[in-house]
Amino acid sequence: MGENQVQAIEGITPSMLWTFLVVLVGLMALVVLGDKVMDVYRNAKKRKKEQKALEGQDITVKIADKVMEKLTPTLDEKFGEINKQFEEIDRKLAADKETIEMHTAQLNAQKSRVDQLEYDTKALLHGVSALLGHQVDGNSIERLKKTDTAMTNYLIDRKYKEEDWA
Repeated sequence: MGENQVQAIEGITPSMLWTFLVVLVGLMALVVLGDKVMDVYRNAKKRKKEQKALEGQDITVKIADKVMEKLTPTLDEKFGEINKQFEEIDRKLAADKETIEMHTAQLNAQKSRVDQLEYDTKALLHGVSALLGHQVDGNSIERLKKTDTAMTNYLIDRKYKEEDWA
């Protein structure tokens, strides 16, 4: 049996080997070609599905998609400009807020000064009224004493109390 196998191997000629190699390479090429054909078929099927999905869309959606594709860069530029304007407005508002707070503090200080002047004026008017009353009838010594005490307390404490003058 060993000799028959040797004879079979001895019976292979170089042309037979070349034929075998050509057939083998041809078979491998067919396998690769079959794989490529399957890829093309799958891609065509996928494109058909996508096309059917697009056909199902409303025409307005298609138009809106195209418009958005064209406008997106322009809108991004506009939004950038608008953001810059908002930043400028925010900066100005912050400066205005500081100014308003400063003016509010100044107005509050002036209000307290005006209130104090009002109390000073009331105290002076009470004193003048007591003096006039004494000058007119000459009998209001008690009122002069009470006004004197109230005026002294006011000048020392700087607190106006209506009941001190009544």
